Amino acid sequence: MGSSTEQLGSSIEVPEQAFEDRIIDLDFHVNPLEDELLSYVDDSLVRDKLTTEFGPTPLKGKWDAAYGIKEGNEGLFTQGRAEYAEDVEEACEKFAIDDPIVNPGINNLPLQHHPVLKNGVCQAANDYMLDNFADEGMYTSMMLPKWDPEYAVDEVERVGSEDNIAAAYSWFDPKVPWGSEQFDPVFETLVEHDLPLLLHGSLAYWPQHSYVGDEMLTWTEVLGLDWPIHGMVNVANMIMRGVFDRFPDLNVVLQEAGHWWIPFLRYRMDEFYEMHPEDVKITPRKFAADEQYLEQSPTEYLRDNIYVCTQPFALPRKAGEAESMLNLSLADDMFIYSSDWPHQTLDPPTWFYTSRAFDEDTRQSILHENAEEILRL
Repeated sequence: MGSSTEQLGSSIEVPEQAFEDRIIDLDFHVNPLEDELLSYVDDSLVRDKLTTEFGPTPLKGKWDAAYGIKEGNEGLFTQGRAEYAEDVEEACEKFAIDDPIVNPGINNLPLQHHPVLKNGVCQAANDYMLDNFADEGMYTSMMLPKWDPEYAVDEVERVGSEDNIAAAYSWFDPKVPWGSEQFDPVFETLVEHDLPLLLHGSLAYWPQHSYVGDEMLTWTEVLGLDWPIHGMVNVANMIMRGVFDRFPDLNVVLQEAGHWWIPFLRYRMDEFYEMHPEDVKITPRKFAADEQYLEQSPTEYLRDNIYVCTQPFALPRKAGEAESMLNLSLADDMFIYSSDWPHQTLDPPTWFYTSRAFDEDTRQSILHENAEEILRL
């Protein structure tokens, strides 16, 4: 491993049955060292600017979510640091993970200012992941630059058909939700390449960068509650602006956005849409297509097109309550296991074997079947 951090994971025991099931992990971070990542930047001017003035991810937020942990930023590497495929294999063996879908873990990239430099980092990250993971037989999600939809299409065309590229990886935020029509060329290209869109929470959009955020002083507020709100905003925006009527084969996965908000969102969207469906006709996609309404109820788009990663699970302690929450949240259709390795918030797949809330069908759906349906494996 590339880190000397003491590994919290060494004390975690995964039930033996977990090693008998196929487990796909849809949020597994690797972390290339900056110097090696920079060596993959193709454009010499961009590489020189990053090397001499910035570094590939130079700007820090006001504070880090892990600031209260004894090791400081090392809370992000509590389990270690994976730079190459063999690091990932070693970590997964401990937690019974068969197929990690690895991503480059550069979640503060949208925070950077200059789009040309960010595109250079994105290109470098994709090539690094191809060389060190996809070409080594490990399923990988390519990075998709949200800030530049035209370049995002180019990157999908460039690397999206490579072996072991299983998905495209970007970020969700409240500034420009993914329902915006500027992303239609991206959606079209993803569908053509049979790639789901994975959307991860980003340091760039934490509320610490807003007036409201200046008054949020705890980790519970900033990461525990803010990202789920951002996730709901994006999901509702995509559904109500007709993304999935135009792109019915597009699959979207939210990573680290929580999931117990699904019952609230589905019932509230259905209720409000049934009361006032008329404004759908003046949303840009529907207006251009001369369509009056959504083709389905909002809940059906959740069931058909949206998936949520499980980490952190935060499962109710009472089995009856947990089972009810799973049913209300459409877990059999929407939930996909994720560990969030290597962070302090690691969620190994113990829940599925220690809680009576999971029957065999639900466990298999979450651990691998839902992922198998949408990923290009």
